[in-house]
Amino acid sequence: MSRRNGSSTPETDAAVAVAAQDAPAAPLGRASWSGFLRWSLVVVPVKAYPTVSSSETISFNQLHADCGQRIHYQKVCPLHGKVEAEAIVRGYQYAPEQYVVVETSELDNLRPAKDQGLVLEECIGAGQVEPAWFSGRSLYLAPEGLPAQRPYRVLHEALQTRGKAALGRIVLSGHRHLALVRPAGRLLAMHLLHDPTQVRSRASLEAALRDGAASQEEQQLAALLIETATVAAIDWSKYRDDTAEKLSALIETKIAGRQWVVPAEEPPQVLQLLDALKQSVAEETKRTGRAKPQKRPASCQRRSA
Repeated sequence: MSRRNGSSTPETDAAVAVAAQDAPAAPLGRASWSGFLRWSLVVVPVKAYPTVSSSETISFNQLHADCGQRIHYQKVCPLHGKVEAEAIVRGYQYAPEQYVVVETSELDNLRPAKDQGLVLEECIGAGQVEPAWFSGRSLYLAPEGLPAQRPYRVLHEALQTRGKAALGRIVLSGHRHLALVRPAGRLLAMHLLHDPTQVRSRASLEAALRDGAASQEEQQLAALLIETATVAAIDWSKYRDDTAEKLSALIETKIAGRQWVVPAEEPPQVLQLLDALKQSVAEETKRTGRAKPQKRPASCQRRSA
């Protein structure tokens, strides 16, 4: 590996984000949003904190392969050359080389005053929203200030005791988002959802599935595999992403001038379904140390039927 020097510009860094080792143990850090949670006429000042940490990162710089110098990107006007950020405005192209300028204040005026907060509009069952609707960004909501504690707790307990969640809207980073608010422990969590026009229907994929039922033995083995793999409590440390450690090891190895050796992996075996289920049950039983449930004799099954 050749080590190359070059000047640095923050806007050209390409960050490789790695998931935190254990989200519950990571510090909350600073709030990413603060405002009002509005529930009909009830108004609760809240702050929003990201549910995941992105502090464990390794950043790369883009270099010219021939000379090793850092790549720079500049905003350039074809008539006047380089342009500073404060001289740039938004424009919409409505015809070839024809633009209409839209000011930030004009965009702000498009949104009603209630969009300055998180507005809850209706309540639904806590499990009613399918995972496909979740955009992947979640935040914890915490009451801001002592007066906010009581209405916050009332809303939390009302949703929790009834197994409900609330749908609402919020503006973040200049964009209006659909949000789902639900209890998470003693807090309220806000999950940003995709716009309804973006969520694709699964009907065409389901229509392409062939009809047919699994055999009784296949069903029993699949059920047994599920039972054997079921745990009472999740050990999240087993699922942490170790990409950062591996990437650091790769970088240190190349800096030291040593050859990086990729660990050999056995290719996955392609087995018949029944054989795959049987071997999977045996391996899972060995891994977990649980004995397979004894299969009742057919005579007992008939008597209990």
